[in-house]
Amino acid sequence: MRTLVNRAAAGPGRLILTAAASLALAGGSLSVAALASPTAASAALARPAGTAHPAMAAHAASSKSVVVVKERRRRHFGKILVTVHGKALYYLPHGSCTTASGCLAIWPRLVMPAGKTVPKGANCLGTARFGSHHRLQVTYRKHRLYTFVDDTGTSVTGNGVDGFKVAKVLRSC
Repeated sequence: MRTLVNRAAAGPGRLILTAAASLALAGGSLSVAALASPTAASAALARPAGTAHPAMAAHAASSKSVVVVKERRRRHFGKILVTVHGKALYYLPHGSCTTASGCLAIWPRLVMPAGKTVPKGANCLGTARFGSHHRLQVTYRKHRLYTFVDDTGTSVTGNGVDGFKVAKVLRSC
C-alpha cells in the first residue's frame, strides 16, 4: 500500500489514489465511480466513521424485510390476504387469542421468520411482539393475523368461527 501512495504523489490522480489507500487501510472500499471522480472520492472520505452509504443503508433495511403474505382472490370473499403458501389469513376484531385460552391450537399465529422485522406482500402490514422471547407476529391494519387449522389448499372455512374474520384487502390503512 505504501508503494501505491508514493506513486500517487507523483501524478494528478493523487487525491483519488490517496483516498483509495486511506479507505483500504481503514478496511473500507470505494466503488469504481468514486475512483473515477475526485469529488466522489473526497465525499467518501468526508463521511463520518460508522455512517453507511445511503445505498448500503437501503440494502441493510431490505435484508430485514421478507414477503410473508400475498393478495389473492377467493370465491365469495373477493381479494383476501393469504400466506406465501396460499392459506387464508384471519384476524380477531375483538379480544385476543392466547395460549391460555386454547385458541392458538386452532388459530396459529402468522409469525415473522427469525431475524426479519419488516413484513412485505401487501399494504398496511406491521408487526406486534408476543411472548417473553419477543417474537414478531404479522399484523394487518393493526390486527394480528392467524391461519385456521381446518383450511386446506385454497379453502376459506374459518370466517365467522370463534369470532374470527377473513382478512379482506382494503384500499386504505
